[in-house]
Amino acid sequence: MAEQHPEVAGFLSSLDNGQRERFLGACECRDSAIQTWMYASAMGYEGDFLQLEGWLQKRYPRLDRRKMLLAEAIKLESDIASLRDIDVIVDQDQEGARPARPTDSARNIASLSKEMRGHLVEVERMTRTVDRRGLLLTGADRLLRIQQDMFAENDEMKAALEQGFEAFWSQMNDER
Repeated sequence: MAEQHPEVAGFLSSLDNGQRERFLGACECRDSAIQTWMYASAMGYEGDFLQLEGWLQKRYPRLDRRKMLLAEAIKLESDIASLRDIDVIVDQDQEGARPARPTDSARNIASLSKEMRGHLVEVERMTRTVDRRGLLLTGADRLLRIQQDMFAENDEMKAALEQGFEAFWSQMNDER
């Protein structure tokens, strides 16, 4: 694993034990590779994003729940279409005499439609949450980097900003 991602291996070896443990803990419960990359950058990682993302995918594989819910919604949509087709065939067999109460397929269609809408609402919520968090983190990261650049000549201020930078990311990881 280290041979495939030398930039990440070098970065991890440059961290002290406490920093490494915090970073690996953040990797374990990460929301996105971008967030982890920003956190790593705050800790001194100067490597390529794709290297870090590849390392994360190998070391900490994750299920993409959003994609799973979307796939499930597509299957539900197909099931609903099949039930509607069956219902049409049943109606044609009864020569236009439709029963007064809902058929089993109509109840199933209603149930599956409700489930599909629930999936789509959850996907939308997940997307908004990740997008909002990513925007906030990106803005905070940019602000901290601008401050670091402004005080690059002042060693005391630079050290204080680096501590603040690391404290910020640690707190963000604890707030999940």
